[in-house]
Amino acid sequence: MPQDESARTMRIDIHPDFFGESLARKKQDAAFLGQSHDSTSVVARARSWRMSADYERLLQSIYDGVLITDLKGRILDFNDRAVDFFLCPEAELYGRHVIGLISGADESLMDAIRRNLENHRHTLIEAHCVRRDKTMFPAEIAVNRIDLDGEGQLCFFIRDITVRKKEQAALEAAIAKLEEHDRSRTMFVSNVSHELRTPLTSMIYAVSNLLKGVCGPVPERVRRYLEILDGDSRRLLNTVNDILDLRKIESNTLTLAKTRVPLGRLVKRSVDSLFVQAERKMLKLSVSDCGGNWFVDCDPLKMERVVLNVVGNAIKFTPEGGVVDVAIDEHPYRPGHVRIICVDNGIGIPAEALPRVTERYFTVGEQPSGCGLGLAISKEIVEMHGGAISIASPPPGCEKGTAVTITLPTAAPPTVLLVDDDRSVLSLLQEQVRSRGYGVITAETGMEALEKISAFRPDLVVLDLVLPGMDGTEVVLKMRSEKELARIPVIVVTGAGVSRAKAEILAGFSIPALAKPWQEDDLIDKIENAFLGATALSRA
Repeated sequence: MPQDESARTMRIDIHPDFFGESLARKKQDAAFLGQSHDSTSVVARARSWRMSADYERLLQSIYDGVLITDLKGRILDFNDRAVDFFLCPEAELYGRHVIGLISGADESLMDAIRRNLENHRHTLIEAHCVRRDKTMFPAEIAVNRIDLDGEGQLCFFIRDITVRKKEQAALEAAIAKLEEHDRSRTMFVSNVSHELRTPLTSMIYAVSNLLKGVCGPVPERVRRYLEILDGDSRRLLNTVNDILDLRKIESNTLTLAKTRVPLGRLVKRSVDSLFVQAERKMLKLSVSDCGGNWFVDCDPLKMERVVLNVVGNAIKFTPEGGVVDVAIDEHPYRPGHVRIICVDNGIGIPAEALPRVTERYFTVGEQPSGCGLGLAISKEIVEMHGGAISIASPPPGCEKGTAVTITLPTAAPPTVLLVDDDRSVLSLLQEQVRSRGYGVITAETGMEALEKISAFRPDLVVLDLVLPGMDGTEVVLKMRSEKELARIPVIVVTGAGVSRAKAEILAGFSIPALAKPWQEDDLIDKIENAFLGATALSRA
């Protein structure tokens, strides 16, 4: 295999000395005064070569300026182009040393050229060449060896790159200006986004509290308007977050706060916040998980926004009375992966636009809304999770609509430690938690619970407060006092009344409590919310 050309070329950049008192400069000045070395013999040698018509035609036909020197760098011959470059009479070029024509060059340049020739490498020099009137021009000089008379010579091909340098300088200036403009634009967008995000968060918090009845009962008619305001505020916040995440993606600073979460719960909770939008368009919006218990290792906030973007688009581009179905199932062709499929019977995507819909800022046709970021950001986020997004329009077997499939790798189920001294209660807890796909370990005393927490590092603890020896409150305090255990979420299940002191401890650590007897759905809701964490869309 031939060696790569770039590996066979040594590039040398020589900065101009701006007429400093170097040895090369002194030699050059002496040469310009006619003090060249034995020019008569040099001229005779060149004339002997020019006796060949082929040699003369070849030399003069070369576009670059050509200087032929002996192995020490003394000029033996040249073409007319070189004479024009250096504005120098032919008589003054014969016998001159080539380094006197290259600003900033010295004998080390000749040493480097000779070493490259010995190693069968080309030499490419970028430097400033000096004319007779002491003006300079930027040049690219290629050096190689030839043999015209058995003694061996060096051939310097000199190309004037003045125009290229001017264009390069103009291009660099334009790029610098664009980069500065881009930095200003990015900073402006970021500042505006942050300014929007703060009041939007406050609005969502206030509206959520009103809907929860914090300020008293809400009439149904008022509730309807609050739900519309809540949904629109969250959608706008999602767009603002997309813009902020785009900036982080462009600067490679976007990070993921991953945890193992129940995918079905995450998807359902995300879609729940879109039901008001669907109802306003009289759309039928449904979610099904095919009875599976899948867990994924993901950033809940980021993945929730992916679902919002995909399902939100389906709602936006499906006419009134249409259908949007969201399903979660095991991927049939990729073991260890689960997929979220959003299918609508809306207007669809033109075939020519389909390959570009995940590009940033790309929109299809004259869209009434949207900035072309939702699917692009979603694709970036899903790929950061090791997954993929695919889009079909129309879906297989349909005449219209769009199907968006999000594929994610599954994760091992989280482990839940169940703690209760009543074995019948413990058995019931085991049955209910295992039925949702979680791994389970058990303990019957507070001391045993702490031992198993230290040994197994469970992902969640479901704890009775009344335990023999050490009660549940002490277990909580010991967990929260140890750095390695403090982040493990806890849910309290108790049949006894909770004293004010214990209630304050639970509230201080944001630990939810469930009274015995409990509803299974309430227990599972609290477990799934513990894994999903607090998100901007949580309605828990």
